[in-house]
Amino acid sequence: MAIPSVSHTPGNPNQLHPNKFTVAFSALPNIEYWAQSVNVPGISLGEAYRATPFLDIYEPGDKLIFSPFSMTFIVDEDLRGWMEVYTWMRGLGFPAKFEEYQNLGKRLTAWAVPKPQFSDATLTILDSKSNPNIRVKMTNCFPTSLTDILMSSTVSPESPLTADVVFRYDIYEIEVLSH
Repeated sequence: MAIPSVSHTPGNPNQLHPNKFTVAFSALPNIEYWAQSVNVPGISLGEAYRATPFLDIYEPGDKLIFSPFSMTFIVDEDLRGWMEVYTWMRGLGFPAKFEEYQNLGKRLTAWAVPKPQFSDATLTILDSKSNPNIRVKMTNCFPTSLTDILMSSTVSPESPLTADVVFRYDIYEIEVLSH
């Protein structure tokens, strides 16, 4: 009887490159070009335990927890991308008047008007030949934090200013585009 051959060589030996991605938000057209880093959000599953006289036995829980989606972007000199997020967050929180929330739908005509407080986002991961390979689609995103813009006379003008924005969303789906 012949022993079957076991191969440990992967079908695709190419590594994932950290700088091969694109990101798209219907609500943030001025940030897409300036995106410097993003994360593919993690996921965790709660756990339940069953008490016994000896050891507690753990079992899978029934609710998934999706990690936030984070993005670092270069701040353009007109603050367009930063202001898009700022205005969106200000509309969600309406700190001064109710009209700020009402004006969310008026900010961009491309936005889906029925739920202007949300925007879907798509992260496309490119393969080693810069072709779209994996698409991560996040549904009903909204920003939860936007970092400061730190101005400093001690920093070289060649060093671009960046800002970070964090989003929550309902769920994400992963689609394999090639293969």
